[in-house]
Amino acid sequence: MKIKRQLMLGLAGLAVAILAGSVPAQAKSKLPKSYRGDWYGYVCSEKDNHVRTYYAVKLRFTSNRMDYNYLQTTKANLSQLKWQWGEKSLVTYKQRTDKHHRAYYELNSEAFMDDLTDLQLTTVKVNGKATPALNFWGEADAVYAFRQPVRAQAWGEDFEGYIPTDE
Repeated sequence: MKIKRQLMLGLAGLAVAILAGSVPAQAKSKLPKSYRGDWYGYVCSEKDNHVRTYYAVKLRFTSNRMDYNYLQTTKANLSQLKWQWGEKSLVTYKQRTDKHHRAYYELNSEAFMDDLTDLQLTTVKVNGKATPALNFWGEADAVYAFRQPVRAQAWGEDFEGYIPTDE
């Protein structure tokens, strides 16, 4: 009787192992160091009572988290940025390739579900110079972020009140 039970349990365990092995797992990728760290996106500017205010976003990518901070300043060179609000979210990354066989990373997060979900390093001209940038896209338009705050490639007024958890 014991042998039959052990044999049945062994077969059941084998069946579970085979079924679990046949379910495709979504492989997580490690975000390369070249993508990690702080990136700044220029949103827009607006003038109110003869004072121009500039808005920017600071993104911080780590191996398992993304921080989104909305900043403002009255300085045209985007210095002295002051924090307005921010959000942090745990994320996972999955490496993909585009139709030109270039690598990009798909960002998966509860807080940033459908808005900006894909990251790719690229080069963009800023003041006539090729500058490394992070192309960030998804259901929202593609935007560019830079290692230093610069008034280039404005994200647009749509991002002025953008809150990542809004749907």
